[in-house]
Amino acid sequence: MPLARKLIRLGKASLAVTLPSKWLKKHDLKEGQDVYIEDRDDYLEIWPKPREAEEIKQEAQVEIEPGEEKSAERIIISYYSAGYTSIRISYPKKTNKTLLKENIRRSLLRLVGLEAFEEEENYFLLQMIADTSTISIEKIISRMELLLKNNLRDLEEYARTGHMQYLKSIIERDEELDKFYFLLSRQVALSLKSSSYAEKVGIPQRPLLLPYFNYAKTLERLGDVFVSLARILQRGQTVTEEQVEIIKKAVTCGINAFQRGDKVSKKELGKLYSSFFTQGKELTLITYLIGNVLSLSLDLLEARVDFEALTPVQK
Repeated sequence: MPLARKLIRLGKASLAVTLPSKWLKKHDLKEGQDVYIEDRDDYLEIWPKPREAEEIKQEAQVEIEPGEEKSAERIIISYYSAGYTSIRISYPKKTNKTLLKENIRRSLLRLVGLEAFEEEENYFLLQMIADTSTISIEKIISRMELLLKNNLRDLEEYARTGHMQYLKSIIERDEELDKFYFLLSRQVALSLKSSSYAEKVGIPQRPLLLPYFNYAKTLERLGDVFVSLARILQRGQTVTEEQVEIIKKAVTCGINAFQRGDKVSKKELGKLYSSFFTQGKELTLITYLIGNVLSLSLDLLEARVDFEALTPVQK
């Protein structure tokens, strides 16, 4: 519960406030020592030592039992996304070490900065060896947007030429898109724990982490739809250039709506969505996936609405 403190005049122009004795004793603070204050516009944060000096270190302990080897990849990704700096994976002798090692290797290919640091008879130790706070959230999102635009370009080229290589490129690109999404998830988790970390990754107003995360998650889901589309086209179904144009317009409008708050893009996206779902098109796998693209593009727009609602009003 917040503690009330009266402001005390200090000199002609300054005001002071006392700090709770319990807090002072807990951090062994004495008269004349420094405390550190961060201005958060509507409130102040007071730290007993520089926030940057507090390195976030979390170690996860994971036990993999025989038959659970294939779950290792998802478990590792979960702990990485949650912000853990090291993950120790223990296993008994009966575990299929070859299968476990393969799943660990696959996870590491998708996670920026995490490497196998130790390998012993009954455990693996994975460790973060890179400072990912040097990569801003906006840069990660920019990269994800570029990957999706490349998917659009390849889909256009496939519709025009029928060359299967373009579909293969879409499928292979999805792992890179996932990699940046997992990195962003990690940045968001660590930013929620530390205001200084949030500043390092370019989001000083932590409420804005929510729309950025939702936007990135939607970009990742759009990537999954492109993979599904590419796979069914590989199996012989067809997509028209007109259908590809609808997909391109929807994704482009969604990105522009989020990044710039572009009113024209917002209206165009609404028209595309209404037109597609009111024309009574024959339901095929292709039209189903186009519908998914339109719905997810609207989710990009909704992330912008959240962004605008959570952005502090400049006084």
